[in-house]
Amino acid sequence: MRRIVLIVTPYAPMMPHPLRVLRTLPAPVRLLVTGSFVNKLGTFIIPYLTLVLRKDFHLEDAAAARLLLAYGAGSLVSIVVGGVLTDHLGRRLTLLLSLLGSGAIAVTLGLVSAIRVFAPLLVLLGFVADLYRPAASAIIGDVLPSSQRATGFAALRTAVNLGFAVGMSLGGFLADWSWRLLFIGDGVTTLLYGAVVYLFIAETRPAVPPAARAADAVGSPWRDAVFVQVLLVSLLFSLMFFSHITELPLTITLSAGYPARLYGLLVAVNGLLIAVFEMSVVERLRPMRRLRVAALGTLLTGLAFSSVGVARHWTWFLLVVVAYTAGEILTTPQKMAFVTDWAPPEARGRYLSFYQATWSIAMGLNPVLFLPLRTRLGDAAFWPLMMLLAAPSALLLLRLDRVADRPEKLRGATDTKPPLAAALAAEPAS
Repeated sequence: MRRIVLIVTPYAPMMPHPLRVLRTLPAPVRLLVTGSFVNKLGTFIIPYLTLVLRKDFHLEDAAAARLLLAYGAGSLVSIVVGGVLTDHLGRRLTLLLSLLGSGAIAVTLGLVSAIRVFAPLLVLLGFVADLYRPAASAIIGDVLPSSQRATGFAALRTAVNLGFAVGMSLGGFLADWSWRLLFIGDGVTTLLYGAVVYLFIAETRPAVPPAARAADAVGSPWRDAVFVQVLLVSLLFSLMFFSHITELPLTITLSAGYPARLYGLLVAVNGLLIAVFEMSVVERLRPMRRLRVAALGTLLTGLAFSSVGVARHWTWFLLVVVAYTAGEILTTPQKMAFVTDWAPPEARGRYLSFYQATWSIAMGLNPVLFLPLRTRLGDAAFWPLMMLLAAPSALLLLRLDRVADRPEKLRGATDTKPPLAAALAAEPAS
């Protein structure tokens, strides 16, 4: 009798599992990602802030809008100031100042009842809450070698998107129960993130030679022609990208006639795809030229948005969401990795903060510029204009790939794991 021998070979997936990718990163990065997830679980304030101001504090639309504008302006200033503090005070101290300060303010907001106390505290929260963002990004650059930085940023983005998606759902239940729980929950999770930083994350700021410190003023990011081009690319891309929360809901609900809940479900697909695929995709693309990958992602995002008006069926809108999410995955971590490599180590926080500020600026500019334009042109003529933002951005990225993304020009690049990373992985902060 002939025996049949079955040979079973292990399945090797095309894409590595996200958790497996996360385990390849040093302990400080894993802790930073975990803390970001916990923090974003409690991000209840922003999505429900308008509702709280109108329903619970009985503000008129104009007064609520002014307060929200002040909060947004404070957030923008916070990011820029956070970059300066990150470079001069250090990453760890800036994180603690932001997280412990904003956590305490958020808890206090949940305990006050008078709008005359609530309003200035809310504006103060805007000035403190985002100080941590450049510091967290700078730690990725300090601890990881150049080859892993895009993966590190993808891991951070995954934590933020996943935490925000879960937090939005929890926030809805809390908002129905008591608005105070929104602020207390946000504050407590932020304080927990601060505790993780205090207990387990040491300072990662690289030592800067005196000569570099003396030349620091000469190396201002605003005098860096390459970096200014990156800022332009980021502003154009984010202007286009934020159309998914300003103009797209109008097209889906008003033009196509679908209920708002369909738009909510479609946009939730964006966060889900990022959480499931971004780390794995970015890790898989490590051998490729990053700015070429970013250029491809920019074009894909442009094609997605420019095709919104082609059809008015929910399946088409779903394809649009999948396409612009794929473009976002290909684009954002790669650009942040390039900025980190391009920036001098002593100015890394400022470079990253200016880059991140372009997204905040675009969020404010998009509705001002594009909502009236869509109303005037209609969906059929408005959406194809997105390629006027995407195509020049992609071409500029390809140019930067040729002239700037070269080892001899990357002042902050490291070929191997930075010396501090091994010690940080083994020794938590005391």
